[in-house]
Amino acid sequence: MAKIMEHEARVLEVMADQRCVDVEMIVSSACGACKAKGVCGSSESEARRVTAYTDHPELYKEGDMVTVSIEQIMGYKAIVLSYIVPLVVMLLALALTHSRWGDLVAGLSALGACALYYIILSFFRNRLEKVIVFSVKKWDL
Repeated sequence: MAKIMEHEARVLEVMADQRCVDVEMIVSSACGACKAKGVCGSSESEARRVTAYTDHPELYKEGDMVTVSIEQIMGYKAIVLSYIVPLVVMLLALALTHSRWGDLVAGLSALGACALYYIILSFFRNRLEKVIVFSVKKWDL
């Protein structure tokens, strides 16, 4: 059975024609649950806006509190696509160009290859939105 990661969120916008809901969730760092966070001052949290898909968008309205969930494997896919693959692309470009053209060209080609990867990835944004999917569930009060 797949592990599910869940966050509390607030509905910002309902797009019934696209069968999705834009939500804002507050993501806390690991120290967010620490009892000493009020004294420490290093607790971090940030608001993230995500689009969650639902079969029944008519059940939601702006301001509703919901639970946003994603399968853990989807999070791993996002990490691989966002961090691991670009690192490999950068290292490959660096290794292939360093021995022939030197440090400056190798460094610039590694950065260029990484930038090119992210540009290509942005062209596949619509396809990725169908692969890495958030789901939303209304709170039962």
